[in-house]
Amino acid sequence: MTAIYQPSKSCEIVANNEDLLIQILVKLPLKSLIKLKSVSKHWLSLISNPDFLNTFPRSVSGLFQPILSTVIRGYDFINLNESSRAPRPSLAFTKYPYGSKILHSCNGLMLCNGSVEKHGPKLDYVYNPTTKKHTVLRPRPFRRIIWSSSLAFDPSKSPYYKVVYVLSGDTIDNPCEIEIYSSETRTWRFSGDTFNARLYTEFEGGVFWNGGVHWISSSEPFLYLNVNEERLSQMPSPPNVYELDEDGNEKWFRYFGESGGHLHLIYDVSGLQTSHLDVYEMKIDYSGWFVKFRVDFSPFLLGNGDFSFDRYSVVYIFRGDVDEESYAVIRIPGKVIRYNFNRKAFDQLPHIEARPRRFKDYGRLPWCSDTHEYIQSVALV
Repeated sequence: MTAIYQPSKSCEIVANNEDLLIQILVKLPLKSLIKLKSVSKHWLSLISNPDFLNTFPRSVSGLFQPILSTVIRGYDFINLNESSRAPRPSLAFTKYPYGSKILHSCNGLMLCNGSVEKHGPKLDYVYNPTTKKHTVLRPRPFRRIIWSSSLAFDPSKSPYYKVVYVLSGDTIDNPCEIEIYSSETRTWRFSGDTFNARLYTEFEGGVFWNGGVHWISSSEPFLYLNVNEERLSQMPSPPNVYELDEDGNEKWFRYFGESGGHLHLIYDVSGLQTSHLDVYEMKIDYSGWFVKFRVDFSPFLLGNGDFSFDRYSVVYIFRGDVDEESYAVIRIPGKVIRYNFNRKAFDQLPHIEARPRRFKDYGRLPWCSDTHEYIQSVALV
């Protein structure tokens, strides 16, 4: 006779005491929580609650970067977790194997694009690389050229995310529009008024920070969209960013990104082989930029005589809980190096290439907008 399992009284006490249950669940690894979400609707609701998710640190454990040539041929992985030498997390694009690529990433979720058939239509979908779950975005009711695709997701505020598209006009003189998809309503809607933007606005490099998506420009005012209020505003540009140097050279953006709740920007003079880069940080009230860190290449140049200023890319700024833990991730052909701002020292980071290649096989190095954070998350898509 098969024995029938009867839950013990202690199990019932734990299951019925939410505070005690939370104390137990927060001590479990995320992979275990993913499985426990299927126990009941109550557990699913509890684990998906922003207050519960805020008990877990949203640390960036790695970076995905595409191999850039004529087409994307896979993604390299840069491991930022020194305590772990585990194999790279997989990007399960098996549902959309043709032309799949990451468009944007935000706090553990990725906005991707791909097709089921070799020459089939491209579909946009939101993907959680931790749970391997995805959802295809509903088709947009209006068809226009998409200049920018950005994901806006803050699990500390809401379990829902939004996708922000910047749509171009039919000609350069026609105004742009913003279209927003909400995972809460599963619908698209146009947001706010139309606006004019020049071609020099870096819409492809949108960055989510402080509740908004931000864009920079080499000649026009910087813009940001407050996603919840659906309000488009200008923000200050750094000092002298639009001015030419004495030889007529323009400024060149090296990096624009967010880490640890801070917005950073790096720019220098194109063609000028400077031995340092200033890292600017935006004040939380948008009152202006200030120099937070400096990357000093002098120690690295001493041991690397073949280093070329045309062949490196600042792909990530990591902000630790304290300044001593903060560093820059710099990509050069065949190597990924880390620069600690406090110690002013370089070391090499482990990275896994999607496929082995020789030095001459490296095409354009990935820019920061090509770099996508890997953050473990149990967020629903």
